[in-house]
Amino acid sequence: MKQVIINRFCVILLAICFQVAAHAQINANLILNNRPPAYLSDWNSALAGQLIATNTSGINTSVRFQTKLLDANGNTIAVSNLSTAKQYVVNTTATIFSLDKVLQLENMIFSGNIKQLAASGKLSPGTYQLCVQLYRGIENLPLNEEKCKIFTQVNYQLPYLLTPADKTWLDANTAQIAIIFRWSGLVPSALQSVSYQLEVYEVQDGQLPVQAMRSNQPTLVTTLRNTTQYIWQPNLNLKDTAGHVFIWTVQTLDEKRGPIETTDANAKGRSEPRIFGVSVPMVPKDSSSIIYDARCNCYRNIQSK
Repeated sequence: MKQVIINRFCVILLAICFQVAAHAQINANLILNNRPPAYLSDWNSALAGQLIATNTSGINTSVRFQTKLLDANGNTIAVSNLSTAKQYVVNTTATIFSLDKVLQLENMIFSGNIKQLAASGKLSPGTYQLCVQLYRGIENLPLNEEKCKIFTQVNYQLPYLLTPADKTWLDANTAQIAIIFRWSGLVPSALQSVSYQLEVYEVQDGQLPVQAMRSNQPTLVTTLRNTTQYIWQPNLNLKDTAGHVFIWTVQTLDEKRGPIETTDANAKGRSEPRIFGVSVPMVPKDSSSIIYDARCNCYRNIQSK
């Protein structure tokens, strides 16, 4: 009887040793771009990275991923639900997983203070950490040490509006034919293509420029891809003596037509606006006059040419 108990104990001990050895023979190498796409849904390509699982146990092994997303302070932003995570098989050679399989967005539990991320799947500018650990598919026993990588989302500098310059006045005879808008590009350059939406609003009497942007329909709105200049041929009568005042801005959009995010969440990809006016000479050739215009809180020099 005693020998039977010893034999059973040996069998159990050998089984445990075999299981532990099998667990130890699966290694994971997490490869992550230090600037992966901002949209987590785009982490299905080499632009994001991959996880390489190496299995030297000689046995195909079913695994689950326990994945965590942390912010710069180490706070958990999102964590996968291990109990409902999808199972994958790591064969007896190196098995490569794209990071969308590691993330399993539909299985992620997001923290309550980042509802925007849960809705859009887009990371704001900042520093983050991705941590992944493999678990045995059936028993949910850990197969390796947790692997973590730090990555960043760039805080872009939005384009600077160049011309027309702020609070400048254009000659109506020239502006009636064409007005040239120029702005700088996004800094640093985005990994994927961006587009620029040029918006121009006319400021009416009694309005402040910011009120015109919030309440008026745009006089001009056009979207341009990978270019920082636009020539506008306004279909307007700009030669009346009262003059016209406009406010303009450029909204920078990503490849999904979402606004480029900065640390100023209220900007929504819009550059700081500029104001310009269009006027015609009102006085004799040999004299000049400075007139205050409340629409732009600025002065204009009315002078014949």
